[in-house]
Amino acid sequence: MKRFLIHTLGCRLNQAESDQIIQKLYEEGYVLVQKDQPAELCIINTCAVTHEAEVKCRKIIRQLLRGNPTAIIVVIGCYVERDIGAIRNIEGIDLIVDNKCKLKWLSDIPTKKLVKPRIVTEGEWKGESISFEPVLPPFSIPSFHRANVKIQEGCDCKCSYCIIPHLRGPSRSRAIEEILKEIEWRLEGGTKEIVLTGVNIGNYNWQGSNLINLLDAIHCRFGEKKCFRIRLSSIELNTLNDEYILRMRDKKYPLVPYLHIPLQSGCNTILRSMNRPYVREEYEDFVLKAVEMVEDIGISADIMVGFPGETERDFEETLSFLNRLPIYFMHVFPFSPREGTLAYSMENKVKPIEIERRVKEVIRLSKRKREEFHKRNINKVKEVLFEERENSSWSGYSENYIRVFLDSDANLENKMCLVKLEENDSFSMKGSLVEVKF
Repeated sequence: MKRFLIHTLGCRLNQAESDQIIQKLYEEGYVLVQKDQPAELCIINTCAVTHEAEVKCRKIIRQLLRGNPTAIIVVIGCYVERDIGAIRNIEGIDLIVDNKCKLKWLSDIPTKKLVKPRIVTEGEWKGESISFEPVLPPFSIPSFHRANVKIQEGCDCKCSYCIIPHLRGPSRSRAIEEILKEIEWRLEGGTKEIVLTGVNIGNYNWQGSNLINLLDAIHCRFGEKKCFRIRLSSIELNTLNDEYILRMRDKKYPLVPYLHIPLQSGCNTILRSMNRPYVREEYEDFVLKAVEMVEDIGISADIMVGFPGETERDFEETLSFLNRLPIYFMHVFPFSPREGTLAYSMENKVKPIEIERRVKEVIRLSKRKREEFHKRNINKVKEVLFEERENSSWSGYSENYIRVFLDSDANLENKMCLVKLEENDSFSMKGSLVEVKF
């Protein structure tokens, strides 16, 4: 059997798609190996959300080329969609696949190294839906303790800084029954947490059914098992409503009390320039309502700093807004100009050294807010899914997305446990075992 490895960069959606590729290769008789093991086939699933992501992709491609000089090298994903020419110029690549053909290239895998890469691409996005139907039960890999299930692809928004609609196409959704079948197989294989993922999952729409309808269908089909939980990946504010809050506060419903809601800026002037579909007051109102109605809910956000025209006053306005907002973690991005977006040609660029300073300030604030959130959870009992052992401690995540460490000689891998949270540090908490649930 042929051995293969896959290196995934970027978002949860890329991780979900890599899992789909693993499944397809598994069905074709390939064997997955770790990145430090020899392989006949090496796949790099790329990211292009920022310039830095592209630099990292090129670095990883060259590392795999050096480490696997005789292997067939396949490069797929967003960087291909963004700049296929740059990838074509890297000597040693055998197959290049764009996002439109991400699951349509297995028959094109060369049987030997090529002098020039084979290109698999389509001219335009086709269809109004996406589909992935495994033939065999899912191949089990460690990440499937917490499985990313792709429900949606593409985005119809026109945020002025974002290249993703160009790289992923318009919004398309996956059939509910197909999603339910994958979840059924994942649960049968031992998965304990299902993460619903996509580019803009709040825009999920399958034949008139929205994301709430999908969540209810999952609960209706599998709710009696009571041995799994559902987590939403990043979801936009303008697609959220009270229905999500009501389900999170229902202890019998499998949706965990956690939301990652991109904010980007706490200044309305900048939000308008970014072409974001809300103002900060709407964001604040929803977050305050969620915190009031759902006990210990974890809320995190994306923040972009250094957007063109962002003055020091605008930035201070964002800092002040974040400081009073009950979110506990910020994923901070420096503005990265993407050719093909409106922001690329905007004037009043912020100097790189100033962007770096602002990034550090938001990171400092994020660290402090996370520590405060952890302190509020001390002595509380939370449900934790343990995934791996690090030295003498097991690590996993609580339902409100606190990373938790627990010392135990017992095998807690893929166990859902009740844990009393007792100690806090900057990025995680330590606890003691109360009960192994399942």
